[in-house]
Order: sequence, then C-alpha cells, then structure tokens
Amino acid sequence: MVRALVVGSLVQDLAFQIPQRPGPGEVIIADEFGTFRGGKGYNQAVALARLGAEVTMVGAVGHDPYGDGFLAALEREGIDAGRVVRLRGVSTAVAVPLITPDGEVGFVQHPGANRQLPPAHCADLPDCDVLLLQGEVTPAASERAGGAIRRRGGIVVCNPAPIHDVTPALLATASVICPNEVEAAALLADGPAQPDRSDGAAMARALGTEERSCVVTLGAAGAAWCDGTDCGSGRPPQVRAVDTTGAGDSFCAALAVALAEGAGYAEAVGFACAAGAHAATIRGAEPGLPTRAQVEALLNHAA
Repeated sequence: MVRALVVGSLVQDLAFQIPQRPGPGEVIIADEFGTFRGGKGYNQAVALARLGAEVTMVGAVGHDPYGDGFLAALEREGIDAGRVVRLRGVSTAVAVPLITPDGEVGFVQHPGANRQLPPAHCADLPDCDVLLLQGEVTPAASERAGGAIRRRGGIVVCNPAPIHDVTPALLATASVICPNEVEAAALLADGPAQPDRSDGAAMARALGTEERSCVVTLGAAGAAWCDGTDCGSGRPPQVRAVDTTGAGDSFCAALAVALAEGAGYAEAVGFACAAGAHAATIRGAEPGLPTRAQVEALLNHAA
C-alpha cells in the first residue's frame, strides 16, 4: 500500500450554482446552493485514501464547527488526522465557489487557519512514499516538509496553486510539479524559455528537467508531461462536466498514487486524467473525489 502524506489546506466550501457571473453591483439569484468540505489539501488527502493509499494529513483548522466537521470527516475516510492542529482565535478557512452552467468555477476564499500552520509542525514527519504540497498553507511549512521528504528519497508532488503563494524554495523541493496552464505560464514568465502559452506540451518541456518532472493539466484536453528526457500527453475519457471543483485535486492525487506504485508517466497521467474526469461529473468537491474502482471503470469504459 502506498504511504502518502499531505501538507495542505482544509477549506469549508459554500457553493453557489449560478446562471452567470455577476457584474459590478449586480445581484445574481443562485439556482442551487450547497456546503461541502474542500481545500486542496483535504481534497487530495481524501482522493488518495479513496484510491487506496494510507494517508496522513497535516494542516490547521479553527476551534469552530467547521473544524469539528473536518476532523470527523478525515476519521470517516480512514485518514490519520493526528497532525491537524487546532488554532485558537482564528477560523477554519472558508471559500465561496461560483459555478456556472458549463461546469467552470471561480472562487472567493478567506484562508483562515491555513495561513497560520506553524513550520515547526512539519519538523517530525512520518516516512512516506509520496508527499503532496500546494500553495494554500504557509510556504515555510511546505518547504520544510518537502525538503525533509525529498532528502529521504520520497516523491514530492507540488501543485503550485495559488501560484502567487508558491516560492522558488518550495518548487526546489519538488520532484514533480503539476500546474495548470495559467500556473505554468506564470512559472515561465521570468525564465529564459518562452514557449507558446497556449501550448501545454511546450510548457511542460520548458518546465521539466532531469531533477524535476512537470505535468501540465489542460482541463478537458487532458494533460501534457515531460520528465526532462521523455515527453507525452494524455486525454481524459469523455464525460459530461457539471462541476470542475476538485477535478485538479483528484488528478494530482491519482498521479501521485500511480507514480508511487511505479507507473511510468504515460500510464500515470492516463490514470490521473480519468480521476479528474470523474470528479467533474458530480457537484461539490468532496462528493466527486473518486474511488479506485470508479477510475478503473471509467478507463475500462473508454477502452
């Protein structure tokens, strides 16, 4: 069984299904409303567990009902939450996803406890096969975790989102980075290589090195990858997308599991594309996070 560690965010989602995005001063009446647990760290931890990994979660919540809900949910999913710290005087993070009829989603977020995860909380981490990091907690905590696990020989997968909270030091700890097209373009903005920003494969080639592989997610078009030597791409099975919240997190978790199990990038990216596709077929981040059986069924149906 793959041993996975996630250092990341826990965010309570207050999700609105809306006919179109509001303009300045405009009031939009939502078609649907729902509350879901989310945050990149939580989503990735749950997806890892549902895909068959043994998971430890490191993060921060407040002393509030949302924090209570996260701890109970992690326990139900079989995830070790003993390293989720509860902080007094700060709220659990909250986000407001705004989902349009095409399934695309935009967010308003208050980071709350995520931005106060102490770096010292990552000083004595358990051994793992793969570590997942993102940009939604304190960079110092993520850097400390990434450096420790990389030195032990574990795979460190960094999802550099939100991109403005990802530091060069954090990227340096990663053995795999997994940006979307916008994030990949931002990572290349100040570099010597200036590939076509609409060409995901070119961006993956520019960002992939012998020391650090790159997988660029391309939404419904799949993903492109490069490990500094070989490059390729994968496409997801065709599905009807209703909500892309959590699709990228499902992709990252499935990619991490497959790589930790020894799969090559072509196979791992194909598996991850199917996981992301499944997540997009269900409203809400947490409900759509796929099990291994669901991903395999989707792959078998597409074959």
